[in-house]
Amino acid sequence: MNSHALEIFATFPVERPGNPTVMPDGRVLVSVSAIIAPDISVRAVSEDGAHLAYPNETWAGKPGADGRGISAVIGIRTDPEGIVWILDMGTAQQQPRLIAWNDQTQSLHRLIVLPQNVLRPSSFTQDFVIDWRRQRIYIADMTMNPQGVSDYPAIVVVDLQTGLSWRSLECYPGLMPGDVPLMVAGKPLSLRTPEGEVIPYQYGLNPIAIDPLGHWVYFGSMSARKVYRIATEILAQAADTALLSEAVEYWCEKPHCDGFDVDAEGNIYVTDIANNAIGLASPAGYRILAKDDRLLDWPDGVELDAQGKWLYITANQLHRHPLLNAGEDDSQPPFHVLRLRVDAPMGVSETP
Repeated sequence: MNSHALEIFATFPVERPGNPTVMPDGRVLVSVSAIIAPDISVRAVSEDGAHLAYPNETWAGKPGADGRGISAVIGIRTDPEGIVWILDMGTAQQQPRLIAWNDQTQSLHRLIVLPQNVLRPSSFTQDFVIDWRRQRIYIADMTMNPQGVSDYPAIVVVDLQTGLSWRSLECYPGLMPGDVPLMVAGKPLSLRTPEGEVIPYQYGLNPIAIDPLGHWVYFGSMSARKVYRIATEILAQAADTALLSEAVEYWCEKPHCDGFDVDAEGNIYVTDIANNAIGLASPAGYRILAKDDRLLDWPDGVELDAQGKWLYITANQLHRHPLLNAGEDDSQPPFHVLRLRVDAPMGVSETP
């Protein structure tokens, strides 16, 4: 596959698109990257560039006294029934919560608040996947302490039938940061402390995906090079770390990446942030599908559509933002939602 197959699907002159999700009817929604503290956290991508607030300005805007609204969001997914799930990461004053919106009735479908006992002081609940067959949501809590280290990464499991949740695989080696700094454009991703010290980030668990049949959850550390997987029939149950760790399988090698998605055959579609590329990782090896130093300047989130025909990609130059660039702003707008024709194997969907 050549780079010319990469298409610009939408342009954002100011806002940085975070993660994409493709609805059953083909509409595309994106979270607006929380790193810029946007006034509107979710937008419906449109050809005319309007990108209206989704589901409306009240819910996509900052929380009001009545609880409607979103503090900050990266993770967004659509389930097979067209319910849009949004992971509000919360604030120091508000717990993270899952907001489920019924697109058909244009009404709130569900609101699940994550209790304090499944969180850490450094929790950073940045992405998730939906296990529709087993009625679970698996949240990748990367955790990020003030020193820029993913200190207690874990997968938070939410039971959609009971609303209960628990923490799994905390500090499993495959969730921990890699041994080398994450470099993009020859520079390590770094924070600058109030005292002026520059500290490289140590990123752990970030990319997470579930295969279209709901049999496996794939995950990895952002700054490490391995993809692991665990059967959903095991991850869906509360169990101690030792038992769960025995069920984790090494799957394949990957580059440093922010997000990935997976098809029915276990091919991992990777945002190769160091190479401004989208790649395909599997036990057979790794290859680049598309590379573009301008358009794929930090490919962030990816999602396959329901047919596996197109891979949707957000690209937002996060490494140029001051919070990841030692206090300097080298951003060069605009930012983009892109798509790539992949014709991925998707299998036959199953219902719970």
